[in-house]
Amino acid sequence: MNPSENIVPIVATDDELQFQHFLGTGCFIKDIPILATADHVIRDWAGQLAIATFPKIALFPAFLVERNSEADLALLEVPDYPKEMGLLLAQDSEIAQNQQVNCFEYGTTRRQGKMTILAPATRLGNVTRILNLEEQYGLAGRDALELSFPALKGSSGAPVVSNSTFNIWGIVIANVSYHLLPAQIESVLDEEKRIIEETKFLLPQGIAVHVKHLREMLGQ
Repeated sequence: MNPSENIVPIVATDDELQFQHFLGTGCFIKDIPILATADHVIRDWAGQLAIATFPKIALFPAFLVERNSEADLALLEVPDYPKEMGLLLAQDSEIAQNQQVNCFEYGTTRRQGKMTILAPATRLGNVTRILNLEEQYGLAGRDALELSFPALKGSSGAPVVSNSTFNIWGIVIANVSYHLLPAQIESVLDEEKRIIEETKFLLPQGIAVHVKHLREMLGQ
């Protein structure tokens, strides 16, 4: 499997399909010609959407099919893209803590002058916990997957994939940050031993929407 054929950058374009902005990452669902991403990736762009192929850049127009803002998920149709591409959705019974997963995404994409350089990266780690984070993320936080690696800007919408089956376990949406334990704090004292500067070190960890919310959108 070539991940760059199944997991693609989502971009904003003008009406002539000319590139405007990089928005985030999306993945195709196998046997259903649908692209899944995080709703917040496309939420603020009212114009034409597209996906970009990599490394040979070509743009394919994408159209919104359905969105669930509460679950932070969106489905897009890309009519001109090969229909055989895609990943399978995991069943609940497959998903467990402390299992190795990976995430192929475009969070290292960068601006270079007037150009945008699309740059994929692969994160390898584990699902450290399955959490209830509904207070912070609404429905998206119900049984959310906490990841051992961070979610960089631009990785939102990327699939968290099992290393053994390559099935989708979740869709990346955010980071949470925890104090390192034990908390690492550096203090600078003045002549009277008063603290004038304090630095606390935080450990960012990615959060992914559980695949069950995606299956519900797809009626599976």
